[in-house]
Amino acid sequence: MSCVSMTSAVDAFFAAVAARGGGYIACTCAHGIVESEGDARLQEVLNRSLMTLPDGMPTVWVGRAKGMPVSRVTAPDFLEKVLRDPRAASVRHYYYGASPRTLALIIERAGRMVGAGAIAGWYSPPIRAAGAPETEEVLNAIAAQAPDVIWVGLGWPKQELWMAHHAERFPSAVMVGVGAAFDWFAGTTKRAPKWIQQLGLEWAHRVACEPARLWPRYRDVVPKALAMLVREIAAVWLRRRHAA
Repeated sequence: MSCVSMTSAVDAFFAAVAARGGGYIACTCAHGIVESEGDARLQEVLNRSLMTLPDGMPTVWVGRAKGMPVSRVTAPDFLEKVLRDPRAASVRHYYYGASPRTLALIIERAGRMVGAGAIAGWYSPPIRAAGAPETEEVLNAIAAQAPDVIWVGLGWPKQELWMAHHAERFPSAVMVGVGAAFDWFAGTTKRAPKWIQQLGLEWAHRVACEPARLWPRYRDVVPKALAMLVREIAAVWLRRRHAA
């Protein structure tokens, strides 16, 4: 997990884009950490990222307990902040993921923010299993648009695996996995109120909005995430006690 603030994360993003060295940025909450603990492939994907942004409050709490200067940087806030930055107008943005309807709303709004000339392209892929490779035709079509950044909205862990698998095909573009941020940016889904976000309960709001789809996932993840949070904070407390 990268110890960043929103300002430092945005600056690091634009520095990576300017360097034209490729790579990808992950936005990961406790869900991603819990699943990667038991999956060496996912661990490697996160460890190879340019940055892994602390998308959830539990990750921030653990970082602060360890004395790290870290703030929450959610995918939707990061996407919004980048596109509102004046530097974004000189960057070619490609959007990969979401439904055609959602993508149309994203392109319309993003075009107003950065200018139509900064929109390199977009593609709504079919629903596939995590880790499924993209077709050569689509990869070539994306590369032909010469994007500087590829925003990937497939959700964890599909987008992380997609970015890691295809990073070499876009050696000068930075990819950013933003998941459900596409829906929030497009306005098709409402985010939880700020006070719920600050309490670390945004996941509960999402489950309440989409119980059939999300409850099976969070039913398994939440107890493991709470156990991880207690374990990490207890370890910090014990180290401090022994050092005293």
